[in-house]
Amino acid sequence: MSRTKNAASLDTRQRILDAALDQFHLRGYNGTSVQDLMSAAGSPKGTFYNHFASKEALALEALRVYVGQIGLASLEGPTVGSPRERIENHLAHIVALGLAVFAERGCLMGNFAGEVPAHSPPVAAAVGAYLDGWVANLSTVIEEAKEAGELTTPIASTDLAELVVDAFEGGAAKAKATSSAEPLRRFERVVAQLLH
Repeated sequence: MSRTKNAASLDTRQRILDAALDQFHLRGYNGTSVQDLMSAAGSPKGTFYNHFASKEALALEALRVYVGQIGLASLEGPTVGSPRERIENHLAHIVALGLAVFAERGCLMGNFAGEVPAHSPPVAAAVGAYLDGWVANLSTVIEEAKEAGELTTPIASTDLAELVVDAFEGGAAKAKATSSAEPLRRFERVVAQLLH
């Protein structure tokens, strides 16, 4: 039985999105053309606009998927474990992800943050919103951990969350620049000391 046109169309859209995640992460937004994306997806260039209105629209969708992969939603509400366990699990997840790819590619959000503000205000705004959301969610869980007596740090929850996100993004950028995992390992060690 052959696939329907709709199934084939969804498959092509997913291949383009997968290619965008890979190519934007590897080459950056400005360094990736629509032709690069379509070559990586194995589809003719003309089919791009059947699935996405623009490269910018595709970048926004790729960011949404990427944010899902780094597990920011795990901080949004009570899940499995105490607030401190949720913080520790989240940090372990992002460090493991970072160790797997960031020494080569950096963090896609951080890469976009350094590259697109002058070229794509909507992508820059989306990156800013995701980073702000990350800080807000992490701050909420830090506050919950303090209220539960799991954290005793005197650092304000929002300041600590901002520091953690900024340090992670800086570590990811340095890991990429130096082709070394050490900045992420240092992030992991120092943040563990801060979260007491």
